[in-house]
Amino acid sequence: MGIKKLTALILICGLLLPLAACGNKQSKNADKTINYNLTAEPETLDPQIASDSPSLIAIGSIFEGLIRLDANGKPAPGVASSWEAGNDSTEFTFHLRRDAKWTDDDGTPVTAKDFVYAFRRALDPQTGSKTCSTMFCIKNARAVNEGKASADSLGVTAKDEYTLVVQLEYSYPDFPKLTANAVFMPCNEKFFTETAGRYGIDSKYVMGNGPFCIDGKYGWEHGTYLNLKRSGSYSGASKPLPSKVDFSIGNKSVDVSNPVAALQNGTIDAASLSAGQASQAKENGCTVVSFEDTTWGLCFNTQSGIMKNANVRKAFIQAFNREKVISHLPSNILQAESMVLPSAELSGKKYLSAYGGPYYIKQSDNAAALLAAGLKEAGADSVGSVTVLCPDGSNANLMLNEMIVSWNTAFNNYFNMEILDSSELISRVKSGDYQLAVAPVTKTGSNALSVLSQFASGYSGNPAGFKNTGYDALLEKAENSGGSEAIQAYASAEKYLSDNAVFYPLYYGKHFYAMASGVSGIIFNSTQSGIDFINAGKE
Repeated sequence: MGIKKLTALILICGLLLPLAACGNKQSKNADKTINYNLTAEPETLDPQIASDSPSLIAIGSIFEGLIRLDANGKPAPGVASSWEAGNDSTEFTFHLRRDAKWTDDDGTPVTAKDFVYAFRRALDPQTGSKTCSTMFCIKNARAVNEGKASADSLGVTAKDEYTLVVQLEYSYPDFPKLTANAVFMPCNEKFFTETAGRYGIDSKYVMGNGPFCIDGKYGWEHGTYLNLKRSGSYSGASKPLPSKVDFSIGNKSVDVSNPVAALQNGTIDAASLSAGQASQAKENGCTVVSFEDTTWGLCFNTQSGIMKNANVRKAFIQAFNREKVISHLPSNILQAESMVLPSAELSGKKYLSAYGGPYYIKQSDNAAALLAAGLKEAGADSVGSVTVLCPDGSNANLMLNEMIVSWNTAFNNYFNMEILDSSELISRVKSGDYQLAVAPVTKTGSNALSVLSQFASGYSGNPAGFKNTGYDALLEKAENSGGSEAIQAYASAEKYLSDNAVFYPLYYGKHFYAMASGVSGIIFNSTQSGIDFINAGKE
């Protein structure tokens, strides 16, 4: 062989070896089973009504909306291969993939009509969706949800089988991003009708269109596991990398009492962790990500005894020194001067820099007199016994103790502190079984301003049990506006909550997630309460 030919052969081999190595690496990561633990049984796999985290995580794999969110939280093609805005972003046209299919045996296509039906169904007051307020930017959506307008007046139209047109109440350039939320995912009317009210409650009553589907007739054993396999009918731009995603449920089938140990021994490949567990996981070689998505604050049960009175509530806040309370915060935790997160944006505008906070009542020497006036209005002789719920961790007990010392001095009364783990505390607050608590408010969906919607009179998870038509009117104005007008309206609503001493912001909290060593490609979404496994792999 000549020198030139030998040299050329060596060069070709040199080029091929890296490609082969990449191919081997890809094959090692592909066709794996990804294991994840759902803390509880999914309440439903019906995208239009699901609101709990386990349901939303599973739905994100079984269904697909108009768009998906990429690793940076930006809109990427889902069922819609492309879209464009018109009329100053008050109208959006989505062009659907012609090869999008439902996961049935007949290869039924996903069409624009499936989205029209899903949107109308989500907003139908009889559906009882807890998440449909995200859709109120759509023309006539609120009126439809309140039974004041017919479903066919909703601003959603199937121009043809593969073209969906959505008209909005106001300019909303970020609208495509909203459609990654579960409530916007399609629903096949024929299949839904055939389930006769059982849609989403068992394997045979679920028909998705996402990258994964339930693994056979026995893929879902309630309370124990929900096993998914790669869908053979999925034809999105990114093909599912893992062959299976197995969800264990609770602690029945696997031991996840110590999630860091479970990550290390291969029981699970990813997990939601506490701050302390996240540090430990990082030290053990796990990949850890975190999102600031929660505001912790002093929350009053406005339906409980003397706490029904606004002056009593204001007196409790005026009695302590904020600087002394906040001084107990760990250095890695940011104090909250607003209920709304610093990252909150609406139509490209920052909330806090535009109209936000600080929104809290300041200390006053008038606290005792205000309490006396409030007790008289409430028809009470004294404060009586008051127990304050407190989360375990983040020095919350030290902050609360600072408040209690001030209350003892100002009100000449004894107060109890009950320390609970976060899950039990949240459960107590949700059920209304408390008087006063250091409690969390976590954003829902992609709108960080949604924390304010949780204090509306009709909201089923209202942490304070607050019912006030004045606040509802401000919130309705905010939700029916766009741009600067909406931000200003939200600010007015938050100030209303502050002036009525419903929730006093203290600090911002984070959610932590970890991937085991050798696991990659899982996207933990900070805005949609979901996790995307489509590009997940492990060595």
